[in-house]
Amino acid sequence: MVMATNLLIIAVFLLWIYTLWSRRQFYKAFLQLPGPLGLPVVGLAFKMMKPENFLQYMKDIAKEYKTPFISWMGSQCFLYVNDPETMEIIFNSASCTNKGDVYRFMAHAMGDGLFTSSSPRWNNHRRLLNPAFSRKTIQAFLPVFNLEANSLVTKLAMNQGRKLEIYELLKKTVLEVACQTTMGRKMNFQNDSSTAIFQAYNGITETCVTRMLSPWLYPDWVYKLSTLFKRQQQYSAVLQQFVENFLPFDGNVTASPFGLKENLNTDDEDGVQKSKMQNFIDKVRECIETGKLTCQDVRDEANVMVAATFETTATALYFVCLCLAMHPECQDKLYNELIEIFPKSSECSDTNIAITIDQLERMRYAEMVINESMRLFSPVPMVLRSVSKDLPLISISGKHVLLPKGTQIALDIFNMHRNEQIWGQHACSFEPELHFGSTRERHSFAFVPFTKGLRMCIGYRYAQMLMKIMLGHIFRNFRILTNTQLKDLHIKGTISLKLCDYPLCTIEAR
Repeated sequence: MVMATNLLIIAVFLLWIYTLWSRRQFYKAFLQLPGPLGLPVVGLAFKMMKPENFLQYMKDIAKEYKTPFISWMGSQCFLYVNDPETMEIIFNSASCTNKGDVYRFMAHAMGDGLFTSSSPRWNNHRRLLNPAFSRKTIQAFLPVFNLEANSLVTKLAMNQGRKLEIYELLKKTVLEVACQTTMGRKMNFQNDSSTAIFQAYNGITETCVTRMLSPWLYPDWVYKLSTLFKRQQQYSAVLQQFVENFLPFDGNVTASPFGLKENLNTDDEDGVQKSKMQNFIDKVRECIETGKLTCQDVRDEANVMVAATFETTATALYFVCLCLAMHPECQDKLYNELIEIFPKSSECSDTNIAITIDQLERMRYAEMVINESMRLFSPVPMVLRSVSKDLPLISISGKHVLLPKGTQIALDIFNMHRNEQIWGQHACSFEPELHFGSTRERHSFAFVPFTKGLRMCIGYRYAQMLMKIMLGHIFRNFRILTNTQLKDLHIKGTISLKLCDYPLCTIEAR
């Protein structure tokens, strides 16, 4: 018995020594770029596990330790970055195109689409889907953008004088646009039937973030025993059923072009000629017929495509509207620009307009406002990457560090966008002309709301054009008011930026 106990102790000791030795490169990197050590096994998990405190906590420890620094999340070594110089290296490195390991939790919940996938799958799918988000394709969506923006104007007119949470109206509109432009179907979401879908999208992101910040839930067998997993399954079922309705094949098809549904978007509807638009569904039909994508690939991409298109764009658009509501002087400047580009008739209430590409290019102040809002409220506050092979790195302090394969990288876009060393003393204020209207030089990677480099967001042109059109329609016709100030907002750091409480706004006609 004593002999067996001694052998067990020796075996455990040798295993511990082997583990330390196999991870020596991580410890070496930590000694070169030291950050908070955290607790054994869980690292910083207990201090980072609340989304409502997460971004503020990272800002506080970044003041205490020289960034970039290395710390631990569970047993994983991660590099924390909040400076543009290091972000440029990471975003442009072929060794850092893979998303962080914890994104597999999103892949399990929603499908392994462009948002979560790694090379070579990501490279292949991105190449196939790029045409669906080309400049020419997005310009063909202009009639849909204008049509739904005019519909939103009608809904806002019905709510004049009331205090309401405008985020809900914006989400319904953007989800409607997303379904038409990516899936080729008009859904009429301006009713309560969309509530379950919004709850499912929010529920998926919250359960995945909770798991990301809880290392004890990383093992699949542990997670499947938790109540969190049961909630995730319920949300996933709602989304899968929702997206399955769009797909160009029957639900029992598992591979090849057999069972493809009829084209869903060849008819004109509400004056929009859908046959001229090649959307996501049109593109994946081609890929299925030529064997480049399987039906399961398409399911995965469709789940993620709708979520990413609607969630991040609706979030960004909401914060633009909220920033303008909190800064009426900026709202008036925007109105003056819009009236100059789209004059109002004195004889009738011409609320409906059709914004053209040429007019979009003249909306320069609108673009400043959008950029300034996304600087203060990055739609995706933090991006995670994984080092696929050893990466030499020179820190901003001049240290030469080798990041071992498997290092996780946390790119804190939210706090970099509010860094006074980069943006000056008004970094936490809403100043569109100061930050985006001057010729003042700044690092090209100081502003990265859609990331940059080798894995830049595929839908950035889509989001920019849609937001400009929505702003043109909304603020040409209405004034949005709120008593809330910037300092009153309590940020919640999830996969896309959220607020703990959404302030009420009032709509007034111009």
